Amino acid sequence: MAITGDHYIGTYEGHSVELVRNNWHKTLTLLINGHEVARELCALPHIITLNGAFVFEGTRHTVVAKSVSHFPSAADTIEVDGAALPLARAK
Repeated sequence: MAITGDHYIGTYEGHSVELVRNNWHKTLTLLINGHEVARELCALPHIITLNGAFVFEGTRHTVVAKSVSHFPSAADTIEVDGAALPLARAK
């Protein structure tokens, strides 16, 4: 985990799914296609689950991002329709 936070990006059928941790503002944010769909404060270490959805070709896809804090780091995952999404760390 970087001192200022982390930024992970995955793609699903051309749609961008991002998980952004901001250590200055103590927030964890889920973005789909660049739009914020969920946010939660993460001032204290705990399990955070963020939910969102998007529609692609008439089908609704459910997105679940989960962050499990293990001070001083965290394990972050994103699932789309129950399948794990491979994530790349952004700079």
